[in-house]
Amino acid sequence: MIKLKKYLNRPTYAVDRPWTLALLNATTIGLILAIFEPFHYRLNSIIQFGVLCVFIGLTFIASVLGFVVAPKLFKRFYVPEQWTIKKNIIHCFSFLLFMGVCTFIYDHYFLIKANFWDDLGTPEFYKILCIDMLAAFTIGAIPLIFGLFIVENNALKRNLLEAQKLNKALSERHKDEKGSNEMITLSGETKDSVTLLPQNIFYMEASGNYVDIYYKEEGKEKHKLLRSTIKQMEETMQPFEYFVRCHRAYIVNINHIIHISGNAQGYRLNLTETTEEIPVSRTYLKNLKKLKDIIN
Repeated sequence: MIKLKKYLNRPTYAVDRPWTLALLNATTIGLILAIFEPFHYRLNSIIQFGVLCVFIGLTFIASVLGFVVAPKLFKRFYVPEQWTIKKNIIHCFSFLLFMGVCTFIYDHYFLIKANFWDDLGTPEFYKILCIDMLAAFTIGAIPLIFGLFIVENNALKRNLLEAQKLNKALSERHKDEKGSNEMITLSGETKDSVTLLPQNIFYMEASGNYVDIYYKEEGKEKHKLLRSTIKQMEETMQPFEYFVRCHRAYIVNINHIIHISGNAQGYRLNLTETTEEIPVSRTYLKNLKKLKDIIN
């Protein structure tokens, strides 16, 4: 049970091309219905062709509502940086359930033209409901999985290519190894503070109401926990252009980046003298892409 919970809470790819996915869903549904003619559907007349077009349109509208509109209405649930396998399963299940309801309404009350109040609770009502739900979860799952695979694969290729460009820029950079001798003092809402050279800071990480400063001192990696917000630290480090906000919880010193890896979820940064991999979120991706201008 613990392993299952850990697996479900693992971060996973959050769709960043919802309109593409909606088009893929609608197109694939149309091809499946036209080629395989499942659940007694037959494409043998102009009327049936019209039914096919309606199902394609219905799939597209449902996909737009599920993958474009829903994330805008329920922003707290659909935060890309907090997207997990469990959330993805809940989302996909809800989408297929919604598709089943839409299919049932269209099938039963527009094609068959049954009366809702007269038909409600009858065996025929539940029979058609079950058939349409089964169709949604069997047929609808195919384009959904196919579409998710396509957009995730494209995101992986795109991020790998961008990571290669950024790594090339890193290898060609001309950075000042000595840096400035000007010390800065970082403090929070308490008396705790730390005084150090800015170039010796590896990264900063938000931890609840605190920010953990990871830095090098006397050849050793150290860290200092200050009661502050990552936003306050970002403002403090603004005079130093080599500090970049790359995640809602991280600020990184780009002079310590030695390698950038790309995956479908985005990028991860490997730093000197630390094994911690720093994630790059979609929200702050534009900051990372400025690296080529900053480090040269």
